[in-house]
Amino acid sequence: MKYFLLISYLIHFGDKAPVKDNRYPDVNYMQVRVGAWPINLQRVIFCTDTCYAIEFRDQSTMNAVANKSMCMETLAQLKFFKEGLISLKKGNNGDVAEYNNFSMKKVGTNKNNSWYILSYDNAVTNFQEPQLNRMIFLINDLLSRQN
Repeated sequence: MKYFLLISYLIHFGDKAPVKDNRYPDVNYMQVRVGAWPINLQRVIFCTDTCYAIEFRDQSTMNAVANKSMCMETLAQLKFFKEGLISLKKGNNGDVAEYNNFSMKKVGTNKNNSWYILSYDNAVTNFQEPQLNRMIFLINDLLSRQN
């Protein structure tokens, strides 16, 4: 009888210890730009699902801080986003990459770098060529880890 109680006690409390609490998602932040107008690439893992997001501060709202997250549900959508960045980098001023729910535009070129505008859900942010190169690098890194 003592052994039966001991075994049931160990099974009852022992089976809860190694189980991880999966109520909250795992979020990996990869910073593209820091400072007052940050841009982050996020990889969100919840149980067995993984999605990706570009989080940025809306530059059209000057009197408050309004952050937007542009979600991409699959790795293929993230790869398609990267291909748009690469085509804009090679393109001319005024070139636009339009998607279903967001768009990117190349607006200016200097000797050193170019400017780009990302528009999503009435939110706007701009970034320069070094940030574009960093996004491409981070996405390539994520793609290489998945294969």
